[in-house]
Amino acid sequence: MRSIYFLPFLLSTLCGFPALGASYHASDFMLGDWAGARTQLHDDGVDLNLVYTNESGTNLSGGDKHAFAFADEFKAGAAFNLAKLINLEGGHFYFAMSMRGGDADNLNTQAGLGELHQSLEIYGRGRVTRLSEMRYQQFFFNGDLELNLGRMNLGSQFGGRECDFMNLNFCSTQFNKQSPTAYNWPISQWAVTLKAKVSDQWAIKTGVIQHNPSFLKTSQGMNFGNPAGTQGMVLPIELQWSPVVNTFTGNYRLGYWYDSAEQADLILDDNNNYRVVSGDSARMHSSIDGEYLIIDQQITSFDDNPARGISLNLYADRGDKHTTKIDKQLNIGMDINGPFASRPKDKWAVAYGYLHVNNRLSEAVQAYNELPTTTTGMPLLSSEHTLAMLYKVQLLPYLSVQPELQYIYRPGANSDNSNALVAALKIRCNF
Repeated sequence: MRSIYFLPFLLSTLCGFPALGASYHASDFMLGDWAGARTQLHDDGVDLNLVYTNESGTNLSGGDKHAFAFADEFKAGAAFNLAKLINLEGGHFYFAMSMRGGDADNLNTQAGLGELHQSLEIYGRGRVTRLSEMRYQQFFFNGDLELNLGRMNLGSQFGGRECDFMNLNFCSTQFNKQSPTAYNWPISQWAVTLKAKVSDQWAIKTGVIQHNPSFLKTSQGMNFGNPAGTQGMVLPIELQWSPVVNTFTGNYRLGYWYDSAEQADLILDDNNNYRVVSGDSARMHSSIDGEYLIIDQQITSFDDNPARGISLNLYADRGDKHTTKIDKQLNIGMDINGPFASRPKDKWAVAYGYLHVNNRLSEAVQAYNELPTTTTGMPLLSSEHTLAMLYKVQLLPYLSVQPELQYIYRPGANSDNSNALVAALKIRCNF
């Protein structure tokens, strides 16, 4: 290894990377060009950086009390273009770690909001350093076939979405919330995925993703191997369509997933009675499944600049009716990139989110409430609705500040909970 690589290679154990194919500019990084070393590394096939994200928020109304919470994350890693490094055409290697910190309790808990999803998405999975990606990627047949092998998370491969909003309703892969065995960033598991382009507009992708809850333990955060505890596999398949509508390329994805890990029934026991009434052990299901749909389509541009314009997006999914509390979800949103000519890198976005609680759960609750021995009934849950709006200010190429307002109607799908208004702020810096 050439001496120019030594210090940056060590920094890669502390450092995230730009997306493959993204344009490279040394000015996009706070620490600049390292006296030319960073550009030299990029030209030789090595990209390094460090991304810091901070999310904080408070409830302006709703909940049991007013509270303030924050969470943050350092995302670090390296991307290696193996064609440049070792003449392996079409080969790439990705390595990333994450270190999360912040309050021990999230805003939802501190304020007693009762939300089904969090208002600060970056909170979760423990305040610990984790191996979040260690993946080999290989393209074949001029890029028409793509293979990924190694440690990765579900959202980087299937059903992934741009994650600007802080409310978890609109961020990252959603069907992992219906499948308790499918993990998103910062958790990584062993997986293999394969994507084949059928034409210029059509592709199909599938894979096998391990389910091992041992990776959730903080003690396993930096385990590069495979701790005991594998329970099954998640088998997703995704059909991708990229039509050109009025010169704008859209992103349409239809997915199905099958989970082979055994799961407990949401409400029934072994005798098909309501567990909340009988108190007996849950009936077990040998597998669960679900579907999802993603649409992201730009519809116009400003000043003939395709990087500026309006895009519409939709996300919908169905969870397994036997095991999932939230069995249906719908998101609809609009993004305006570069809303002002003087602010071409800013972004304004609005979104609506709908979470539906499984009707089977209400049936069990109603049966419990009708028992003669019941003195305090449980609430009947229906659906939670969220409206969110953000404005991301790109202060510098490497620094953005994003205020966000969230209005949660019927938090927890419980009409007894007060509607909540949350103000949040995200700061992101790319070193």
